[in-house]
Amino acid sequence: MPKKWLYVIDEAVKRIENDEVELGLQALQKVQEHGKELPEVMLYLAEVWYQLGHLEEASQLLSQVMKDHAAMEPSLRRDCQLLMAEIALDLSDYETAQHLLYELKESGYEDVQLFLLLADLYALQDLDEVAVKYLELARQKEPENQDILAALGNLYFRVGRDKEAMQLMEQAGGEQSLDILLVKGRSLAQNGDFEGAYHVYRQALELDRSPEVLYGAAMMAFHVGHLEEAALLVESLQAVDEEYVAAYPLASDIYLSMGKTEKAIQSLVQYVELSGFDLDQIRRLIALLTQAGRYDEAKKYQLLHDQWNVEEEV
Repeated sequence: MPKKWLYVIDEAVKRIENDEVELGLQALQKVQEHGKELPEVMLYLAEVWYQLGHLEEASQLLSQVMKDHAAMEPSLRRDCQLLMAEIALDLSDYETAQHLLYELKESGYEDVQLFLLLADLYALQDLDEVAVKYLELARQKEPENQDILAALGNLYFRVGRDKEAMQLMEQAGGEQSLDILLVKGRSLAQNGDFEGAYHVYRQALELDRSPEVLYGAAMMAFHVGHLEEAALLVESLQAVDEEYVAAYPLASDIYLSMGKTEKAIQSLVQYVELSGFDLDQIRRLIALLTQAGRYDEAKKYQLLHDQWNVEEEV
């Protein structure tokens, strides 16, 4: 690539990064106008447009380059197609991405980036089993690539291959990484080992106090009978994200186990206000209000329940 074009593009990017956006964009547009006879320059420029978030501009430029330079080197054409496919995925244009990627695949091209993009194509469409196949191919190419191991581990977990997921994520991120701790915690809980899951979530809390981790830790503390701790954790969760709706039925369970009926009722009231459409939880609320002698409130929620129950049946 001619050094002068590389210099101009890099200087334009610096201007944009230094808040001289208009000047930087003008420079890039001049490169696009005057350097169009050099496909490698246009590819580099398309990558810059892409990194700057100008996806349509990048895609159109690549299409024009491939049209104007039909006889360009095969490796350069492949790079154009791969970048176009990546942009198409970001734009949720799966049909275009599939066309580009399968054209490369059918030509006999086999490379890690192709397999990773094919995995993304199918994972983004919730076709996890197919995505796994392509990530496994990518892993064969680069067996020590930590990002590939972690991505494959996450997909294994999504398709229910928990043991393999944990092995890969340990290999990718070590025993104490947050991802592997969450995988371990969920797997132990699903297998009924609540005590083990509780200790794993306690470790996870030392690394992160996101709603997901707080919820898992509160749930496990509740299951092993650490009610005061469970209450503190679920209250911390609600302080972090008051719209995390799953926290409210859990809080109600915890408060009921602690004999705090009023707080249990209030948790379910908040839950209904936030989401509402879980008829089982509304029935629980009606029962608690009735037991507490709050008949007028119970009738209100009974009417709400009956209305939603009819709508659900329809």
